[in-house]
Amino acid sequence: MLYGILLESVRDGICLSYGNQIWKKVVQELNFEHESFTTLGRYDDNLIDKIAECLADILHEGTPEYYMQFFGECFVRFFTNYGYDKILRVAGRHFRDFLHSIDQLHDSTKFSFPQMKSPLFHVLEEDVHGAFLQYKSRRRGFQRYIVGQLKECASRFYNEDIYVRIQDDMSTTECSLIIFRVDFNNSIVEETSKRLLNIRNLPDITSETFFKVFPFCLMIDPTMCISHMGKSIKNLFPVDTILIGRDLHEVFKLIRPDIALEWNTVISYGRHIVFLMESRIPLRPNQMNQLVENSTIEKSKTITAISVIRLKGQMKWISSWNMIVFLCHPVLSTTEEMMNIGLTLHDLNFYDGSSEILIAGMQHTKQLQAAIEKQHAWILQLQAIKIELQEWRRKGKRLLYSMMPRHIAQMLQQGVVANSICESHKLITVLFCYTLDFKDVIQKLTPTEIVQSINQMVIIFDQCSEKYDVFKVETKADSSYMIVSGIQERSQQRRISNMSGSSARSCMGDDSLDEGVTSVKNPLGLNQAEIVAGLALELSKQSKKLINKISKISFKIKIGFHSGPAVGGIVGHKNYQYCLFGDTVNTASRVTTSSDVDRIHLSATSWQLLKDSPYFEISPRGKIQVKGKGEMQTYWLNGAKEAYIEHTNILESTTEIVDNDTLLNYHPTMYEINDTKKSIPNVINKLTLPSDQCPFRELKTTGFI
Repeated sequence: MLYGILLESVRDGICLSYGNQIWKKVVQELNFEHESFTTLGRYDDNLIDKIAECLADILHEGTPEYYMQFFGECFVRFFTNYGYDKILRVAGRHFRDFLHSIDQLHDSTKFSFPQMKSPLFHVLEEDVHGAFLQYKSRRRGFQRYIVGQLKECASRFYNEDIYVRIQDDMSTTECSLIIFRVDFNNSIVEETSKRLLNIRNLPDITSETFFKVFPFCLMIDPTMCISHMGKSIKNLFPVDTILIGRDLHEVFKLIRPDIALEWNTVISYGRHIVFLMESRIPLRPNQMNQLVENSTIEKSKTITAISVIRLKGQMKWISSWNMIVFLCHPVLSTTEEMMNIGLTLHDLNFYDGSSEILIAGMQHTKQLQAAIEKQHAWILQLQAIKIELQEWRRKGKRLLYSMMPRHIAQMLQQGVVANSICESHKLITVLFCYTLDFKDVIQKLTPTEIVQSINQMVIIFDQCSEKYDVFKVETKADSSYMIVSGIQERSQQRRISNMSGSSARSCMGDDSLDEGVTSVKNPLGLNQAEIVAGLALELSKQSKKLINKISKISFKIKIGFHSGPAVGGIVGHKNYQYCLFGDTVNTASRVTTSSDVDRIHLSATSWQLLKDSPYFEISPRGKIQVKGKGEMQTYWLNGAKEAYIEHTNILESTTEIVDNDTLLNYHPTMYEINDTKKSIPNVINKLTLPSDQCPFRELKTTGFI
């Protein structure tokens, strides 16, 4: 598991370099629950690798390895926001000092990230041209990530342009073990060696002085047995326990680094790596009880004794003794731990400030712990707020997309001035559904019953249209219903007025709807007239549920549709409305009014789009007189063929239609209506024509909806 700060740095880098919309695609492709990550949250180790692969697929350039290195660079840039760059800046005067200090730097973050399993970095060799750096980790596939981190640290903090390559890969199924060759100007290594040679030798010190200065030290011989032990650490074990001469691994367990306790290995790593060891043998029993009895602490406050102690320090080889000396100190954070182990300040080293550091640390430990717990609580609260915010944003999107086509709504979100939006549609299909006896009925109904009747019709018709790739333009109080096909999800080729003063800025990332809006509404690949024909049959079928409260029978309806060109745009300054202009709208209305009751009427233009369809049965009506149009050849849509009926049966099995009894006492809000619907993704039917100029200027409006 890895901490969320690594994933947050990836998200931040992608958004800054490639835009929010690309990150949205990554989130959608990988099915992430949220768009961001909590800094202290724990996540799967392979998420970063998956993001790199997904990003390469989306951008169609670069390799996952390239993006892993990019993510490593992003992490260094990102954690400067949390102040960790200050730790790196004081790691050393030169880049070589930084390489030697990486392991200690990881150790310094243990309070902020207590469960972090940091990798091991060890400088094997160095020369004036660079160094060989060993990397060991339980995680796999992070070598390019490390390269990115090293290059960014060198450039940002030490003004070094380095070159990193993989010298040797000794990874196993259990861990990654890689040797990097890091090339950089390392001439300072010669100056350091010369200064060390000029240091004057001092007389040897006595063992009494040595153990007084280092009361917790351990001396290890070439057989990795304990040769000597400091007084303070020896007093923690039972008196009759034999420690001197025993194998080191029998008395202590190596926690960090993750290496074998062997002579040459310890000498190699001991130059720059901090060691952490834990005792295997239980400490002296009853020591805590004696301390408690001699103190003023109430027995009720006695804490269970700790049976182990951890020692932290460096392994140094003393050539004149031919021994490794573990110069260490006990790992303590509170006075309770000291008392449980049986230590006092007198047992600590008086010459290195251990006691002062311990006391100062104890004073701030509880405050730090309280701050961390408070931060965790805020993170949990923030996650809940983010989920609630996303849900309200989804509801807002659904409401907006029910008022206008999705691509128009997205243009408004980008900052395009509403009244500057103007589109020319080469071919659309417009359907009207008129309720004939509704006007007469409402004169005999109460206001509440009128609202219930209109609501009943709108809900049923909306549920029908939701299953098809269409856009509902308008519903009027006289129960007329208008549907258009052919404008959904069209490409954003538009004419923007020079007076708008706006630009399509890239702010789409946070405004896109985070739900499955791309599933199939048109699995048969129907053209726009076929889509409207299927919807017309569905409306005719479901309209039988629209019961006239006076006559107790279903309302009489007429349905008709026509295909042709039109112009669309946003009208209004305060309350925006998407409107269609052109003769097609007017003709569709005339075709509908000239239809027969409970029949579906269509024009010759729509018939041209349906004549070769294997899904619908159509018969000619002949030439009729249409008001304002003269003589027109029209057709009847008689029904669906077997292939289409099988398809609609599948749809009906997955879509719930509210029955009439439920509708009578149902007054849902727009949010409730959208929440009850199935989330069925959309398929684009693009039949659009780009326009070089706004057609509003020359078009004589014959129909306005």
